[in-house]
Amino acid sequence: MPKRMLILDDEPLFRETLADVFSGRGFLVSLASSLAAARQLLHRMPFDIVLLDNKLPDGGGLALVPELLRSNDAVKILLLTAFPSYENAVQALKSGIHDYLSKPVEVEEVILTVERLLHTTALEKVEEVHRFQAHQESRTALLVGAGARFADIHRLIERAVATEARVLITGETGTGKSLVAKAIHYASRLAEKPFISVNCAALPESLIEAELFGVEKGAFTGATATRKGLFELADGGTLFLDEVAEMPLALQAKLLGVLEEQTIRRLGSEVQRTVSVRVLAATNVDPEKAIAAGTFRRDLYYRLNVIHIHLLPLRERLDDLPALCRHFIATLAPGRAVDIPEEEIARLAEYTFPGNVRELRNLIERSLILHEGQHIFPSRLLFSPSHAPQSPAEAPRLRLADVERQHILAVFERCGRNLTATAQALDISLSTLRRKLTEYGVRPTAAASPANLEAPLSK
Repeated sequence: MPKRMLILDDEPLFRETLADVFSGRGFLVSLASSLAAARQLLHRMPFDIVLLDNKLPDGGGLALVPELLRSNDAVKILLLTAFPSYENAVQALKSGIHDYLSKPVEVEEVILTVERLLHTTALEKVEEVHRFQAHQESRTALLVGAGARFADIHRLIERAVATEARVLITGETGTGKSLVAKAIHYASRLAEKPFISVNCAALPESLIEAELFGVEKGAFTGATATRKGLFELADGGTLFLDEVAEMPLALQAKLLGVLEEQTIRRLGSEVQRTVSVRVLAATNVDPEKAIAAGTFRRDLYYRLNVIHIHLLPLRERLDDLPALCRHFIATLAPGRAVDIPEEEIARLAEYTFPGNVRELRNLIERSLILHEGQHIFPSRLLFSPSHAPQSPAEAPRLRLADVERQHILAVFERCGRNLTATAQALDISLSTLRRKLTEYGVRPTAAASPANLEAPLSK
């Protein structure tokens, strides 16, 4: 959207000339020759840029600054004065003026100064967004659990927070490794510094070195500009290397050198740059097995593994399931009066959750979207054909009772939750179907079926 500019000056020619110039540059320009006229305009709209004369018929221009800032605390004010002095400059800057020019002044000089003020505004917005994102991440870096095993993990995290030692976080995909890394960073003294995360497995081998260490212009085809790497961007803060064991071996050697020397060299540069970065790393593979397979350097493992935090899969920490379910409900549906029954949590505990906590969160979110009322029943979505294991490796995890439940509920949904139609499709009695659905916590609202359906049905 176009920026709004107020030009407050008592010299008509100078005022009109600036108005023509900045209108031609896309500004919405308003003009005033006195404080009274400026206040009338200010009551109708805020301004982004104000060109302010300090000598006006009804007072000094600085008297308007507090009102301008109350209207828009991001306004940029350029003072134009014919009586410059050191004392005046200090007073102006203390009052909230961002820059000042001495009259007589060239129009080009005013244009350049306004462009500089707009650039400052843009940088402030970027910084504001970064602060907001950091605040949001710090709020969401909340580890939820209540079991004894979670308490052990929490104690390790507290020890990691108290130091700046490197931490290696291991565990299956979806167990919350990145969440642990954020929790460590935002609880440490580096919380106000950058937290930068990179998935080493997601970057092409040809680009990961440039991403980590930076590149000089012309270092290779396509390097059209000098660019800082993630180590430089994280300087003073934390760099989280997710899936570090997937990093190419040659790059693992370079990473080891950076960790030892705390210096990096951009691609195409001969200059060594010192960085101060806390490195947190994570992997979903067993480090010892990766070392034995020759895909993970043992010396890098020792360098990263100062503090080791291993996250258990959800199926091995089911005592945390109630707290996790209620946390996700509160997070995903704030202010909504929704709960999950205890018997529903017990049914969820019978599932193996190959996607771990991430899968549970997605399941709760889907249930909140699809179900209405005060209670949600995620297991109705879980034990359906779309959630059946897709690979032979996952299939044996389901018990026979789980397969039966999954099939009955799937047929029940396909039949529009009609008892009669479901019993006929399954070739079982209506009483058996009712008993099964009661065991599953499903209370259908369909009308009662004919009594002759109580006996087993033939196909």
